[in-house]
Formats: sequence, structure tokens, C-alpha cells
Amino acid sequence: MKTLHIQIALQATPERIFEALTTAEHLEKWFAEKVDIALSENRYAFWGRFTPGTPTEENGKHTLLSYEVNKSLKFQWHYDGVETTVSFIIEQRGTTTYLLLTHDVMLNSHDIRQIYFADFWFLSLENLRRYLDGREIVARCDFSAIKPGNFSHMIDIDAPPEDVFGALIRPDQLNRWIASNATVEPVVGGKYDYGWKTGGPVKILEIKPNEKLTIAWPDTDPDSQQPIDTVVAWTLEGSGGKTRLTIVHSGFAPNTRTDGLQAGWLNFINWIKSMLEYGSVWQPPYVRLSIGSESYYAASIVAGQVDLITREI
Repeated sequence: MKTLHIQIALQATPERIFEALTTAEHLEKWFAEKVDIALSENRYAFWGRFTPGTPTEENGKHTLLSYEVNKSLKFQWHYDGVETTVSFIIEQRGTTTYLLLTHDVMLNSHDIRQIYFADFWFLSLENLRRYLDGREIVARCDFSAIKPGNFSHMIDIDAPPEDVFGALIRPDQLNRWIASNATVEPVVGGKYDYGWKTGGPVKILEIKPNEKLTIAWPDTDPDSQQPIDTVVAWTLEGSGGKTRLTIVHSGFAPNTRTDGLQAGWLNFINWIKSMLEYGSVWQPPYVRLSIGSESYYAASIVAGQVDLITREI
């Protein structure tokens, strides 16, 4: 088994965070489509289209293992015949409260369940932050709607097009949400690189400042293992100081599974939204990185490794 360790800084009291983790009314706003919880009965059930595997009510029945009011929560997540364990620890330091998450997931890095869990928690924790701060939540992954092949996502951002375009083209901004060491030559044919050890985008195919950015993204078909030329196209539509950002990732065969990419890009556009709406104070949730994986994570997450809190329940 492999354990995910993720930490997020929240501007909320431990009481509010614990309530958001243990009350169906709150959890249905940021976590799952349907929730049924009774702490006194050790019941922690959640199911529906916003949960990996889209479980039914019967399959969404999980066991609450332990809890300490306003401090911690631990439950079993029964997933596809596998028993996994999720724990939350709430720790207040000064005016900031840290929520520490651990989740045992599949060891096989090619197992789509592991990909789902990592991106599921990134997306969920960002939505928890927005929920606690009274901000709009618009990015929830509908796992029942994921289809193979090409896909698109759209999100509305409370920022002008020039700021949103900057998040896609400025290396310092890219390094906050996706790139480890971004290089951008903002011309057609120019280099566009996230600094990953392998893979990722390579060059700009089309660029219209504040309107459109299209980049070449060589990939490998997961079934045939043959190289394919995929394309990521961003379009920006501004109105009244706000921007509608759309991403289309194309070039896949109609039957190619793109589950992990779809969940990942949804999380990333949600991070772009929060980064621009919160400003310089925003940091993504930090995940504990394994040795050798640093180049595949945003520079901000790599830098945040020194701030990770290590505790277990």
C-alpha cells in the first residue's frame, strides 16, 4: 500500500473545520453528492457521482473508526473490494489551522484508482477551503460523466483575461500551480516546458494574448504504447472584469481512457481560479513527495515540503 499525505492551510477555526468534516449538510456542499453520518453510531457514509467509482448508497457505507471533537477523524473507505483508511488531523498554529490528510491507496502507479484518489483529494480540499471562506464552488468532478477520448473543462474566474492569460504564460505563475521550472517563449513555435523530467508540453502552436493559447503535448497511447500528438488549447472569454477559461485536450483515439487527465485538469483549473482570486496568499495543498518525483509537481509544492507537519492517529 502507498499512503497519501496532503496538508492544507485554512483560515477557519478547528470547530468550523470539524463541523465541515462531520455534518452531512456541509459535506454535500464540498465533498460528496450524498452523505449520511452518525458519529454516535460509527457511521460515515457517502456516495454518488462526485465520489470515485460513483458508489451506490449500499456501496457507500463506511465505518467511522475514531474521532476527537475538533481535533481528528478516522474512517474506513471501502472501495472496489479494497479497505483503505482515511484520517484527518486538525492542528491550529497561530491564526492558521492546518488540516492533515492521510489516505492509504493502491501501490500500482498505473492503477486508475490511485490517480483518482490523489486528484480527488486535491480538488476536494481546495473546495473545502473555498466553502469555509464563503466562496463559490464550481469545480466538482462528476465521475459518472467521464468518457474516453478528447475532453474539455470550463470555469469562470473572477479576474480579467490578462491575469488569467498570465497564469498560463508567465513562468512564475506556472510554477505556483503546475510547473516545477517553467520555460516559456511566447511566440508560435516557441518552447513551452513545465520542467518535468519526462513528458509534458513542448511548444506553442498558437498564441493570441488574453484570448487563446494552444500547445503541443506529445503523449503515449496507454493501450498501444504508441506515441501520439495531443494538443492542449486554452481559450479565454472576458466580460465585466471576469473570464471564462476553457481547456480542450484533444488528439486521443475515441476509446482511449483519459480518466486521470480529466480529473487532473479539473483540479488544475480550480487551482488557477483560486490562485487568481485569492492572490499572493494562495498556496496549493501540499503533498508529501517521494524521492525523484519533485520535477512533476509545482515548485510551490516542492518548496512547501519543509512546512509539512508529520502526525498520525
